Amino acid sequence: MTSSYAERFQKAITTTNRKIGAMVSHSFEDGLTGPQCFLMKLIADEKRATSSMLADQMEVKPSAITVMLDRLVQNGFVSRIPDANDRRVTLLQLTDRGTEALAKVRTNYTSILDQLLQQLGESEIDRFVQSFEYIAAAAVKLNDQISQNPPHKE
Repeated sequence: MTSSYAERFQKAITTTNRKIGAMVSHSFEDGLTGPQCFLMKLIADEKRATSSMLADQMEVKPSAITVMLDRLVQNGFVSRIPDANDRRVTLLQLTDRGTEALAKVRTNYTSILDQLLQQLGESEIDRFVQSFEYIAAAAVKLNDQISQNPPHKE
C-alpha cells in the first residue's frame, strides 16, 4: 500500500516540477537556463560563494559548475572576485543584471505557486504545506543518515 502512495507522490511531484519549471522558464532572461537560475539562487543565498561550494551543493563535479559559471559571467549575470584574504580563492557574486533577472524569476515562481495553491481552500492549503514541510524535514534527516552510513555497493 505504501508503495502505491510513493508512486503516486513521485508522479505528482515530477509532473508539478516539470510544469512549474516550464511556466517559470517564460520569465528567464535570454540565454538563461533552469540550472543556471538555480546556481544564481545559490550564489545569492551565500555570503561567500565559491565554485567548489556550489558544486558540493548541486552534487556535481566542479568542472560542470565551471562551464555554467563561465556562461553566466560571459552574459553578465555573475562576476568573479578575488578573495582579499586568500588569493587562492575566487568568490562569486551576482551582478546587477543577475540580481534583477533572479528577482524576476522569483516573483514569477511565487505568483505561479500562489495561483496553484488558490485551487485549495485555506485549511487545505495549511494542511498541505504542513505535510510537505514534514516530508521535507524527513528527507533532510534521511539524507543525513544515508550520508553518514552509505549503503555498500556490490
